[in-house]
Amino acid sequence: MRSVLLLALLLCTVCVAHVQMQDNKNTLRLCGRALMRAVVYTCGGSRWRRVTGGEETLQDGRREPELKRTDNDRQWRDLNQALITVCCQVGCRKSDLSMLC
Repeated sequence: MRSVLLLALLLCTVCVAHVQMQDNKNTLRLCGRALMRAVVYTCGGSRWRRVTGGEETLQDGRREPELKRTDNDRQWRDLNQALITVCCQVGCRKSDLSMLC
């Protein structure tokens, strides 16, 4: 009975190690320009296309004071910065990059 339990535990450990190795295969270390290109590719660059009336939108945006930023905005910025740092130092997957969209 004890050997069966030990064998089951060993099998579970091997399965977990295999899954972690599969995750590591799909990670890429991306920094700087390569990271920005990957984010644009993942999120779709259509949001940055020039739209008609863009000049008016920019002028309207300048009227809003910077003090309207909330703590939630700052938390998202901090989380994004942490994710960017991890992508550069350790590596990240495409699903991680989609969190930056």
